[in-house]
Amino acid sequence: DNAADKMIGTVILLHGWAQNAFIMKSRTAKLEKKLIKAGYKCIYLEAPHLLPMTSTIKIDGEEVQITNGQRENAKAWFLYSKDDGADASMALDEKQMKYIGLDASLDRVRECLLQCDDDSSCAIFGFSQGATFCHILSMLSVNATNQNDDPLAKIQCAMLLSGFPSMHNQGGSFLSPSTKLRANNTLLDVKSLHIYGEIDTSVPNSYSKKLANCYVNPEIYVHGKGHVIPHNAALCERVISFLESTSS
Repeated sequence: DNAADKMIGTVILLHGWAQNAFIMKSRTAKLEKKLIKAGYKCIYLEAPHLLPMTSTIKIDGEEVQITNGQRENAKAWFLYSKDDGADASMALDEKQMKYIGLDASLDRVRECLLQCDDDSSCAIFGFSQGATFCHILSMLSVNATNQNDDPLAKIQCAMLLSGFPSMHNQGGSFLSPSTKLRANNTLLDVKSLHIYGEIDTSVPNSYSKKLANCYVNPEIYVHGKGHVIPHNAALCERVISFLESTSS
């Protein structure tokens, strides 16, 4: 109860591809406990897109149905393929593409931000595809002039874990960083902490380093594990000190 009385900010946690809010909450339980104690409200958002349990692929010219593992309630912030929602094979291609279903996810974050107190700080914390979604949210928050017009303006800092740079490009003003932002040599002026593993084989850390380089003065925390959210005391302390330096 005492912690609730002195809430100084909100952290919105965004899970990875084929995960959901329940999985994210279970994997960050220690961090959540420490964040609440430090005065931060934790909100676990769930992505809107349910991945199919089966995919249809062609083998020797014939269509064959395969299962996508026992992933019930596997969710995604956006899809890569119109033909097969479960296909993430091109996620790390580093080619411009249109991420499918992004608007529904942006709506979810905006609705969440509308419920946050205007005077408290708002941070986003994303893992894997959730970190790439944080990159997109960072770009949009920089473009949002005031929070009355767009709640994304409330985002003050971003924590990106084991992610890769957004390659989303749907034309117009919302371009991928590889075109518009890089062309102007414009880095994202959003305070950021980038966390990645030395032995990550799912999203090799070269991608996380490229993502960090999209930001002004990125802070880096490297751990010795793979494609996971570490929950050791050192990481929890680093996250909290980062948040405190942002809100001070």
